[in-house]
Amino acid sequence: MVKELNISKGKVVESPPVKENLNVEVEAVQTNEIGKEVNPTLETKKVKKKIQLSPKTVKLLLITSAVLLVFGIAAFYYFGIYKAKPFKNPSEIINLNSEYLISQAVASSLTNLPSVIPQEPRTEVSPINGLLFTKTEMNKLKGRRPVAVMINNHAEARPQSGLNSADIVYETLAESGITRYLGIFWSEAPAKVGPIRSARQYYLEWLSPYDPLFIYDGCADTDNPKTDACGNISSYNIKKIATIGAWRWNDGRRYAPHNEYSSITNAWEYGQKMNWDSFPTVKAWKFKNDAVVSERGTKTKINITFHQRINNNGLYDTVWTYDPKTNSYLLQTGKQASLDQETNTQVFAKNVVIQEVSMMPSYDDSGRIIQDTIGEGKAVFLIDGKILEGTWKKISRLDRTVYYYSDGNEVQFNRGRIWINALSRSEGKFAIIEQ
Repeated sequence: MVKELNISKGKVVESPPVKENLNVEVEAVQTNEIGKEVNPTLETKKVKKKIQLSPKTVKLLLITSAVLLVFGIAAFYYFGIYKAKPFKNPSEIINLNSEYLISQAVASSLTNLPSVIPQEPRTEVSPINGLLFTKTEMNKLKGRRPVAVMINNHAEARPQSGLNSADIVYETLAESGITRYLGIFWSEAPAKVGPIRSARQYYLEWLSPYDPLFIYDGCADTDNPKTDACGNISSYNIKKIATIGAWRWNDGRRYAPHNEYSSITNAWEYGQKMNWDSFPTVKAWKFKNDAVVSERGTKTKINITFHQRINNNGLYDTVWTYDPKTNSYLLQTGKQASLDQETNTQVFAKNVVIQEVSMMPSYDDSGRIIQDTIGEGKAVFLIDGKILEGTWKKISRLDRTVYYYSDGNEVQFNRGRIWINALSRSEGKFAIIEQ
């Protein structure tokens, strides 16, 4: 139905339906100058005009209109958009300069991200105990000489300071069934080591291959060259620090001679003044990385008795217990955990050597002993949770002791602290407590 709008006094009148042809009526209402409707009887003329279009004409008009519409849209896009405003790169439309991007985007969104600082690789191997260092670190270390320190292990001197900073530790008897430590320091420089104690001849033979600065307080002074440590310190031209820079530490519990301490850093400062600040030639042992977990041994505990006759109620017996988590060995002395007082940690080693040596009394008035460090003998190695048998060999005082497996191949130590227990063939013993 076509609705015919007949505007007359606000009424809408529907016209009758159109038959066959399309009829369009236009009715105009005459108004006066001020827009009011004039009386239709006097001032209005009703105009009606009918336009009749055939179906063919209507179809043609619709097609023409569609074609014109398509051409109109295309023309508008070409002339109004493409030609007038050609395509631009987003960077041209978004006019942001590089400074804005850095100061806004980077500053606002990246400031909280952790910065990645390239790390210098650790490619340099310590000839002393196999630890890895960067070239920068190694260049610095090569300007330093190893430091050997005689460390007291009397029951009244415990806990000691600096043992967990040593690269190598030698442990053996002094007199009266009491053991003493010789620590070799190079990769770390504790400001406090000790308590320091007097030197013995066989310790001089162990430290000689490192050509170190030597910290000690006193020495055995005898007529026997096999025990005359004082005379041999001079004849061997050992670079002695002795007690230079040492101090007594009175904590209300320790008393002389068990309370004297020294410093690795002080020794290096003195060595620099004496032009003893270059690294000597040290024959390197063979080293390896820790064994993977699947190739490590079972839990191991070894008990060492240094003197069976003079046992001192076990105050100097040691126990090494394997810790599979760290692949290292924890030390107990006199049935108590051995501690490093400076770090408050239990003393540990990555490798433990039990080296059998010939030991005999010197028959002097101080009960000093003689130990043969030069030669060869049996040895047992605690590495990677395993107990391995082998041998040791030291050609001369200036040569480092070399260790071998039972098949003749040189031992490969894990990188880190190596603890060497020199045990008398006749007086000492060791036993596997748990495996």
